[in-house]
Amino acid sequence: MLKFKNIICVILITCALIFMFSCAKEESNPANVNNGENNTESGGNAAEANNPDTAISEQQDKLSKWVREPINLPEIDFNGRDFNVITVEVTEAIRFYEHFDADEQNGEPINDALYTRKLHVEEKFNINMKTVKSANPAETARKSILAGDNNFDLIVDTLFNIRNLASQSILADLYNVPYIKDDLDKPWWDQALKRDLSIKGKLFFQAGDIVLKDKLRLAVMYFNKDMFKTVGLEYPYQYVYDGVWTIDKLVEITKGVNADLNGDGIMDQNDQWGLMSEWENGLHMFIAAGERTVKLDGNGFPEITMNTPRGIEVIQKVLDLCTDGVTMFHADTIKDSGNIWYKASEFFQENRFLMRTSVFEPIVRDLRAMPTDFGILPYAKYDEQQENYYSNVKGDGLFIAIPDNADHDFSGLITEALAYESSTTLMPAFYDLCLTSKILRDDESEGMLDIIFDSKVYDIGNIYNIGTFPTILYNLISSKKSDFISQFEKNLGANEKALDKFITNYDIE
Repeated sequence: MLKFKNIICVILITCALIFMFSCAKEESNPANVNNGENNTESGGNAAEANNPDTAISEQQDKLSKWVREPINLPEIDFNGRDFNVITVEVTEAIRFYEHFDADEQNGEPINDALYTRKLHVEEKFNINMKTVKSANPAETARKSILAGDNNFDLIVDTLFNIRNLASQSILADLYNVPYIKDDLDKPWWDQALKRDLSIKGKLFFQAGDIVLKDKLRLAVMYFNKDMFKTVGLEYPYQYVYDGVWTIDKLVEITKGVNADLNGDGIMDQNDQWGLMSEWENGLHMFIAAGERTVKLDGNGFPEITMNTPRGIEVIQKVLDLCTDGVTMFHADTIKDSGNIWYKASEFFQENRFLMRTSVFEPIVRDLRAMPTDFGILPYAKYDEQQENYYSNVKGDGLFIAIPDNADHDFSGLITEALAYESSTTLMPAFYDLCLTSKILRDDESEGMLDIIFDSKVYDIGNIYNIGTFPTILYNLISSKKSDFISQFEKNLGANEKALDKFITNYDIE
């Protein structure tokens, strides 16, 4: 009977997704890669676009993104057993994407996807998923684990918090957790995290389809389409596809846009800029260039790589641009009594900033009702010789971990089921939110999202907060200095000791 209910649910969800994408198609206003003209006016076939068979084919193509191979999990009846999750306490309604479950449907796509995911897994295994909310889930879990309690089957918290538990040997190595260990190479798990943070064959946390905020803390660029039209620029999408979206191209596009709007002779937050950035941009640009502060060598052993010849070359160029006072405005300098990051989003909406570097989160959080259109781009490459784009993932998104004292068979099975269900419930709702809910409003943006999410990278020095690696560029830019080599050499001894401590804490041999 439970299997029959699941089949009916899948059918209903598929129908709902088809309807959802159909509505989105009608509401969207596709723009080409030039200046937002209708595609049928630039060589498209209007009759073909209006063909019902073509529309159905397009809907099926969109749905196919979320088709996953069948998962081979045992059908076990747990007789109403509780599956206990400790997760973050969400204090602002605007941060709806931080929730891990929902108790009822309310018509909001993310909420309803969470509800559907929970319902499927509860019915399939006859469990009750219960969540405990905490301001610091990892710390609450740590106290419970050290007290010998077995209160939680799954932890959901920021990577910056979870990493502290990993160093204390109280998290399960996911390579040893039943059901998860055999599926870690599946698309519903974060393959970039597995590649970059599997240290000597150990992995203590994961992300992927099961959570959303990991993707929202991904470094990206976005641009104001109205301003691009006003200054006579083509949209940059084709540069990305052609592989020529570089730092030099970014500077070329944004230079000449600055204007002293109030005529006071001072360029500040009240004026017009080609690029709004932030002090953290230095690290994002460095990693987007394909460099890392600390990287695993061929044997999976972490080594310092920030000071390679190419790394130093990249850093010098980045620092020169970020400290010249002309190329970009730093949002960190905004004078406002409230949240400067909310204010930065307001400034971007006022058609005074052509482009902005940031993370993905403000797009969903702040720009959902932006009256003017905007587009999203991956971070620029260092130069055209660089083969791939790279998008830095910050550690303050949400990730999952399993306590080492949990029932690994039970926790592994239910967590794997939740991750798999997320790929056909939560992720379609997330893409719909970004692409068809009047946020990103063109077909090209979907291609950009795919490039951005497929180019994720994790920097060990930054994620694990080793020495001064996460902050050295930030501090130089905020103080308008560019003497990286002297600062690096000054802190080299301390950074080497910090790396040795990291290696010892994680028992890396």
